[in-house]
Amino acid sequence: VLLDNSRSMTLADSAETRATSVESLLDRWRQDARVNPLVYLFGESARGTAWEGLARSYDPSDDATNIREALDYALTNDPGREIGAIVIVSDGADPGFRADSVAFGTSAPAVHSVIVGADVALDDQAVTALRADTTAYVGVPALIRADVRALGSLRKSSLRVQLWHESRLEQETVAEIDDQGRATVEFEVTPKRIGRALYRIVVPLSDRDEVPENNVRAALLRVGRERLRALLVAGRPSWDVRFLRDFLKRDGSVDLVSFFILRGASDLTAASTNELALIPFPTDELFREHLGSFDVVIFQNFDYAPYEMATYLPRIREYVQRGGSFAMIGGDRSFGEGRYTGTAIEDILPIKIGGAGVVRGEYRAQVSKQLARHPIVALGPDTGLTRQTWKALPVLSGANRIAAVKRGAQVLLQHPRARISGQPLPILVVGESGRGRTAAFMTDASWRWRFAADEVTVGSDEYELFWDRMVRWLTRDPLLEPARISTDRERYRVGADVEVTGLLRDPRYEPIRRASVEIHFEPAQAEEPAVSTKTDQDGQLRAAAPAPDLSGAYEVVASVDGEEIAREVFIVEESGDELANLESVPDELEAIAKRTGGRVFLGVEGVPPLSELASSTRRAAGLVSKQPLSNPWFVFLTIGVLGLTWVLRRRWGRR
Repeated sequence: VLLDNSRSMTLADSAETRATSVESLLDRWRQDARVNPLVYLFGESARGTAWEGLARSYDPSDDATNIREALDYALTNDPGREIGAIVIVSDGADPGFRADSVAFGTSAPAVHSVIVGADVALDDQAVTALRADTTAYVGVPALIRADVRALGSLRKSSLRVQLWHESRLEQETVAEIDDQGRATVEFEVTPKRIGRALYRIVVPLSDRDEVPENNVRAALLRVGRERLRALLVAGRPSWDVRFLRDFLKRDGSVDLVSFFILRGASDLTAASTNELALIPFPTDELFREHLGSFDVVIFQNFDYAPYEMATYLPRIREYVQRGGSFAMIGGDRSFGEGRYTGTAIEDILPIKIGGAGVVRGEYRAQVSKQLARHPIVALGPDTGLTRQTWKALPVLSGANRIAAVKRGAQVLLQHPRARISGQPLPILVVGESGRGRTAAFMTDASWRWRFAADEVTVGSDEYELFWDRMVRWLTRDPLLEPARISTDRERYRVGADVEVTGLLRDPRYEPIRRASVEIHFEPAQAEEPAVSTKTDQDGQLRAAAPAPDLSGAYEVVASVDGEEIAREVFIVEESGDELANLESVPDELEAIAKRTGGRVFLGVEGVPPLSELASSTRRAAGLVSKQPLSNPWFVFLTIGVLGLTWVLRRRWGRR
């Protein structure tokens, strides 16, 4: 007996639910002591259950109906067992099931089907499926497609479909359903800001709708920019500027706005501004009107003072602390040489600039041993190859001196010989300021990495990998975050298990080993964590927790020692896929019964006892036929033996 354990069995077809009808059928079957069947529950998966007490323990809860998997499981679970008959008890709500997809082999058992609820017409309007890109872009139209359908008498009613954005009704249309009561509607949305955007497709509830849970489905769009917008401001043309600008221009994911400062506001000219090819640096337009539109701002060997930018530096600080990104690249117009000491820029940089000064001479930058796993400097698959690659890269020339590294900042590269306060002079330092990230790169010679060293083949690719990782880390690319968690699905029904997996690493990108992790949901429905677990030796975690009781958009958050480590978004909805697709497949069940000599019953009334449905498998042992006289050699041998007997009898005087 294959017993449907999906949520659709909890629906009420008339005065009682489908599950109640099944319980009464099981009670009747139990009165027939001549049969003791093997019973399997099926839904999202198939598994065995006890026949004794099944009528009282039956509580359907699976979020899917998979008839084929149930049949395959029953047929292959014990290859040595002979199966006389299979009885499927289900509402048949598996639109993907096809009778010809089941392989029975040479000896097929009789397959009988009891289709619960098939004898009662269900009135229902529903959103059966939703298709939308999980990633969208600001200002770029995106499509949300919804499959809807109507059953029963509601096929004759108009099927209104609405699009809601958070708590606002955005659009409404009337679906044109086909002969099967199905239709597909499209809504075009244009996100206006970065972040999460929750959209809901709603079919307004009719008084006759018997399944209100499937009238709403949600889509969660993660809205970003189609391309990263980068602002590169260079104090003067140089090889370093040329190579970085060329790399950013060739990157199809970056929208670059760059300026070479060739003419300052104080430059005297005999001609009017309209007659000049070189325009003044548009400080007000860039740093007052459009600063917020950039994902990362890079000052490359740039001295702000000659361009009357002192009043704009606090705006850059605010931009970073609100979530922007900023990098300063060294040279004779950067850091202390560019008079940034004591400015708002120093407030957000991960270093204390101090006085001016440069270190001259060539050197090879060394990667910090404790931070060799950091994605910006991890040029190899492991820390050993990373250090080897850095040792083989072409030499740099010159470095800016600084006063100190701020608390919490990370020194990724350092000078092999120069010192500050007894420590190696930092070459690359990264850190955070407010909600933004910043980097201080104390040299203008990284362009040399674009060429291979004399004795080795590294270089070129490492240059592009370094700057690609730098930009992506500054702009918080999720793939470069030290800790990540994910859910096994994007959407769940109320009460379903949310399976969470992840990789937790500390800010140095070292695995957080054997750590106690609390998993909870936001917005929270309780003060207690949803579940507690532990990471393994590699920082991996796996846990499961019941989804919240209310539908909507949630975030699952992983915390270690009360500190948030990572988070991910998911959706909870009332119906799920199971209650969205309620059409039964009686034709396919009838086809499989006809193919195997089984019977089909619409509803539980009139279903006979199991002993009547049971049959035994009969297998022919085969017929062995022996006809010796049909063999000529046997005939010759027989004649020969008889002849020899006659000769011997004559010789011995016997007649």
